Amino acid sequence: MSSILFPPPFPRPKKVNSVIFCDFDETYFAHECTLKQEEDLYHLENYLEKATQQYGLKVGWVTGSSIHNLTKKVKQARIRFSPHFICSDLGTEVFHVLSDGSIERNNVWDKRLPNTKEFQRVVDEAVNELQKLYRIELVEQSQHGHSKYKKNYYYFIKSKVMEEYDLNVIKQISNVYGLGLNINRCNPKAGDPPLAYDIDFIVKGATGKRAAAAFICDQYNIPYGQTIAFGDSGNDLELLKFVQKGYLVANATGEAKEKHSQITQSPYTQGILEVLEKTYI
Repeated sequence: MSSILFPPPFPRPKKVNSVIFCDFDETYFAHECTLKQEEDLYHLENYLEKATQQYGLKVGWVTGSSIHNLTKKVKQARIRFSPHFICSDLGTEVFHVLSDGSIERNNVWDKRLPNTKEFQRVVDEAVNELQKLYRIELVEQSQHGHSKYKKNYYYFIKSKVMEEYDLNVIKQISNVYGLGLNINRCNPKAGDPPLAYDIDFIVKGATGKRAAAAFICDQYNIPYGQTIAFGDSGNDLELLKFVQKGYLVANATGEAKEKHSQITQSPYTQGILEVLEKTYI
């Protein structure tokens, strides 16, 4: 049991029939936190408070944020209910939220993962090679922090020609070192710099948003046909393709919309609610 406390989770269903996976930043949580966005979040929470038991719904956040950053954002948005589970740090860490709001690591998930020191060492070697041999500089995202199985960097765009070349080299080096890789354009609305890419190294195959979602489905014995997911950016696309129904919210990045056609009419939690109300009736 953890000393980290979240709000109590939504009521737990007696029998789990479906799983809802929600990205957090700029999907469930709007960084602007306007009064309208807070009202929309309030309406979604009211719906889920009843629907989780009525329809047997398990709700989870699958996010790039760390657990510690999530606690700050939850307070900022005055979120009243936690989900039943949290897959943080790009789906590299899996937690269950207990009835008192404390969190508990999923030990089955942790046993699947390799030695964390070895992972960190391999990432450091790959980043050093990119810099020394290819003059590609990746800047640590120190404000977000690294987790045991995710290391975050920014790649700043210098020119269109160099951008395409450098990103291809990063993909090749990541593959040579046996690392999982997430690359997507930064979203300034979420606090990222403009004209930059998120470069996230994770454990290849064993972690990531899609891998975490598959694990949760296996844990609760939920058919993939009873899954739904929401996201807003490039790092959500594999998750959205994995589930039966995957939606980008209307405020999603242009990069993501070019690659995924199923988009809600409304932004943020308003978009999530419009889909859930049509799906679970």
